[in-house]
Amino acid sequence: MPNHAPRSFVVAAAVRASFGALLCALLCASLCASLCASLCASCTRKDDASKPAGLPPMPGTPSAAPSPAPAPPAPPTAAAPEPAAATLEAPVDPKAAISGTIELPAAHKAQVSPSDVVFLVARRIADNPNARGTLVAVKRLSAASFPISFTLSARDMMVPTGNFDGEVSLAARVDKDGDPMTRRKGDVFGSLPKVSVGARGVKVALNQVQKEDESLAGGGGPPPMMGGGMANPHAGMPPGHP
Repeated sequence: MPNHAPRSFVVAAAVRASFGALLCALLCASLCASLCASLCASCTRKDDASKPAGLPPMPGTPSAAPSPAPAPPAPPTAAAPEPAAATLEAPVDPKAAISGTIELPAAHKAQVSPSDVVFLVARRIADNPNARGTLVAVKRLSAASFPISFTLSARDMMVPTGNFDGEVSLAARVDKDGDPMTRRKGDVFGSLPKVSVGARGVKVALNQVQKEDESLAGGGGPPPMMGGGMANPHAGMPPGHP
């Protein structure tokens, strides 16, 4: 019977040699592929680094042409001078005025309301003591509180072109309806027969009471005459009526 041991040994050795060669070939191929991949990646990074950096993005251009610059404002014109009436008035000359207070006695406080009006009237002193003098100046005041301070001057004159001087009579009265043409029963008033223009500290006390309704527009016969032969439209009115 022939001996096959040497032949089997030879075959096994050949198989092992072939397997080893194949394993070496696979390992070499894997190493070569890894090396090539690394080299390619390195080359790519070098190429990217050698490229010039890109320019920064430009801002968006406007869709339309820019609008022209606004025209410069017009130079300011010189302000027109204010009229003389708007300027501050000169202070009143104390020598050409009468100043003082209107006082309300406690006995008549119940007859006056804060909403009432007070008329202060100055008249020329007539030659005839029974006639009323010419109306010179009138001032309208509020009865909200007493005593009421006042200054009567040429600014309060009925005819501003006249002179506020000499001696006058003063009368103050409370008017509940605010109508200078009427007096109502129960209105309180007071008067001073003679006051010199330039006087200060004058006190007019509302110490009289209107007895009946009166009106400057009422009839009742021809009015009494004033000094100089002129009809006095204010005659017949109680003292203190304008």
